Amino acid sequence: MWFRLDISGTLLTTDTCNAAQKVRRLLVEDIPDGAFEMDCMNHLRNVWIGNMEKELTKSLNQLLRVSLDEIDPRLRVSTSCSALFRAGWKEFCLNANYAKGHGALFGSFMKEKHPGALLLHVERASGSRQDLCTEGALPFYMNYEYYLEFLDHMLRKKIKDDKASILQLNLFVALSSEEMIALIRLLSIIHLSIVVPFRWLAGKTHELADHNWGPVSMGHVLDTLDKKLQEIQQDPKLILDETFMMSMFDEYRQKLPPFDDYWELLYKKRLMSVVARHTGARVAYLAQVRKELFHPTRQTDKDTTDQVIALGEIAVGRLLTELHNPKKATHRYLSSSNSPVCWKNVSDDVKKLLYGRKATNDEAESALGSATHEIQKAGRIDIPNAAAVSDVRRNRIFHRSTSDKEKDGMFHCFEDVLQECIMRVGMKDAPNTRVTNNEQLEEQLKVKQKKMELAKEKNMESATESYIDALYYIAMYGSDKCARDLKTVEEILKRLPSDAQRYVFLKENITIYVKGFGWDEYKHAWSKNGRSIQ
Repeated sequence: MWFRLDISGTLLTTDTCNAAQKVRRLLVEDIPDGAFEMDCMNHLRNVWIGNMEKELTKSLNQLLRVSLDEIDPRLRVSTSCSALFRAGWKEFCLNANYAKGHGALFGSFMKEKHPGALLLHVERASGSRQDLCTEGALPFYMNYEYYLEFLDHMLRKKIKDDKASILQLNLFVALSSEEMIALIRLLSIIHLSIVVPFRWLAGKTHELADHNWGPVSMGHVLDTLDKKLQEIQQDPKLILDETFMMSMFDEYRQKLPPFDDYWELLYKKRLMSVVARHTGARVAYLAQVRKELFHPTRQTDKDTTDQVIALGEIAVGRLLTELHNPKKATHRYLSSSNSPVCWKNVSDDVKKLLYGRKATNDEAESALGSATHEIQKAGRIDIPNAAAVSDVRRNRIFHRSTSDKEKDGMFHCFEDVLQECIMRVGMKDAPNTRVTNNEQLEEQLKVKQKKMELAKEKNMESATESYIDALYYIAMYGSDKCARDLKTVEEILKRLPSDAQRYVFLKENITIYVKGFGWDEYKHAWSKNGRSIQ
């Protein structure tokens, strides 16, 4: 995602994957006045959190290796908190979205056994979410007693009849572990003290120009985080100090009144209904979560204190490693790196120039997320159709206004005749478009399958992708798809009915020699800046 500011500069923001970084480099080359480049702050945060989880999982695996070896492998018990939260979402989601889960029964159980209790909803666990390991910890920490009671109730008879659910047994074993409760408590603390405030500051940057705040300001936030983490590393007990942990970003509450308002909203004004909603009782649930995290009343939680401190030392150590690794994107935003894009080295003029711009690429991600949602909801919908539904909804193309303050969507701004024309053309072209899309996908799958078969035939399943590609194109050389002399090329080009087909034919044949035989002197750039070169 990029924003044109004026003739003096441009801001380019992408995530940290290789493809996005390459696109950003290509864009910079084509901008005459240069550009200020940034990585999406949400992606950076997810990278630290994801690797922190891996480090904690590794440590717990070593600590509990004897106990894990004694558990029946069919139960798939793991020390990965993300795996635990996904299993919990399947079993306890009150919407009963998973066929083998018991969300509806659990809801009835809570209304009967614990009316008036605070029950946090399990986090959505579908897809790949690196922040699931902290966000998903909150409901598990508050609810695990209810989960265990329900699982015990469900499993007593089933175990005797040898009909126990593997999903339920997995959860019961994991939640019976004091070490896992300690991990969940630690991740909940990290979520409230680090993830939540950092997410808000990154996501609201574009709305804070009036407070002299912009994307570059996130480098200052990273400096603050770095300093606080180093203090915890010196004194690991600070991880359970409520005053220290929950005030890590207090200086920004003073600088940014909207941030202070948000903090007040979280712990004083945001309410949640308790079980059995007909009572009308609503509580400030995050305030209760915060209190229980730092001043637990349950004996099991009290017993985890030493383990939380030990795990916290590991977590903080890994976070600092992520921040200070010069090979990772976050490092260059720390003032200690002395890079051109860190807070202390960016001029005040550039900082001001970027006010009102985003520190994330949420808009680009929202398009992908919306299309994913359509696929998950509709099941067997094609990807192009899912993307089309997503685009129509996000751009409000068919939206009808319900008040004078709203505007009709673009479709309803056309005359009736044009509306009918658009619909008829769409209906007429849809079958051919579907056929073309399916053919292209089928061709991709065939190529992938051939590569897999070729690798298996050569006993090279672990070979690099480029080597497998070379084998595939060498095999193509002996097929009828390869034109091995100029006369054959000319004859085939004359037979093909369109320029697009001729382009594909030439590209495929040249690729046979370049990738298959390594004749790099014939290498050709087939596109530049997103446009085909013919």
